[in-house]
Amino acid sequence: MKRTYLMLALYSSVFIIFGLVFIYSAGISMEARHPGVTASEFLERQLIAFAIGLAGALIIIYMKGSWHFKRAFTVYYPLTLILLVAVLFFADRGGSHRWIDIGSFSLQISEFAKISLLIVLAKYFGGLKKRNFLNTFLIPLGILAPLAMLVFIEPDLSTTGIMVAITLVMMIIGGIKMRYIGLALIFVVILLLVLYSGGFIEEYQIQRITSFLSSFTGEEHEQVSYSLMAISSGGLTGKGLGMGLVKYYLPVSYSDFIFAVIGEELGLIGLLVLMLAYVGFIRELIVAGLRGSTALEGKLYIVGFALYIMIQATINIAVNLGLFPATGVTLPFVSSGGSSIMSLMIGYGLVFSILIESEEEKEKENAKA
Repeated sequence: MKRTYLMLALYSSVFIIFGLVFIYSAGISMEARHPGVTASEFLERQLIAFAIGLAGALIIIYMKGSWHFKRAFTVYYPLTLILLVAVLFFADRGGSHRWIDIGSFSLQISEFAKISLLIVLAKYFGGLKKRNFLNTFLIPLGILAPLAMLVFIEPDLSTTGIMVAITLVMMIIGGIKMRYIGLALIFVVILLLVLYSGGFIEEYQIQRITSFLSSFTGEEHEQVSYSLMAISSGGLTGKGLGMGLVKYYLPVSYSDFIFAVIGEELGLIGLLVLMLAYVGFIRELIVAGLRGSTALEGKLYIVGFALYIMIQATINIAVNLGLFPATGVTLPFVSSGGSSIMSLMIGYGLVFSILIESEEEKEKENAKA
């Protein structure tokens, strides 16, 4: 397992280094566009969030993985529901209720809800004795529904979509029959049509999709056009760190479009290094989950966490390449975002907690033998 720990630490270090370097680089463009804002502020905020997330991860690692799964339905699930309800009563920002303000600090609860959902579903599927339509389809949808609806009405359609994707993934690795997955997808489509016809989907969300389907023109797709311009202008080796120019026209270059900033300044080689790091990281997690964890719930969580990273990274990269509508989904461990990096570090900490506990159990069994 030492090799596994080393490789996971290596890959995550690559992401963190990429993130800190290019959050600062993107912050330079924000500094030029917004007087009073400095690039160092973006870097400092990310460093603070990372430090808090790392502290949270260390606490999670200190506590056994089984401790968290035992409290999945008694602590994690109800607490997540309470916080998602509470966030609706805080002041909105740009028409959305997504943050709980604690002094000068803000938490986006939906980011933590994704990790909580993974824990709850891993515990549920790990304890199933019989896998039928009710147990593998209806009940998991029932677990998802309250969380997804609360996130949806914030409104946060992209996070809602990721939560649905997480649930579908956990259904698949949890043993659902594939014909039920088709039924689930039909259900999602029907639900979206009902929400659309009922006026529950915001106009800007509809415009993102229609502009994507129509062309690369118009205000809604302007940022994607600049993203493509940044990546293409970077060529093979890029313009050099801090030397990007197109980032000055990207409104959220430090977050949603940080992939484009990397492409402009490090070129195709830099992007390939980053994408290969994601592939290696996800593979290492899946192998560690399947081989390292002794408990089924642990295996399910680690594999689910790996696929969650894959889903979110794929969506972000696809948006930057103009292959998917702009969503606001961050690049895991790289994009600026306090709640994002904190929740990911905590979720990542649970991976190590599960693996360490499993290793200790194996050592005890070997000692007895």
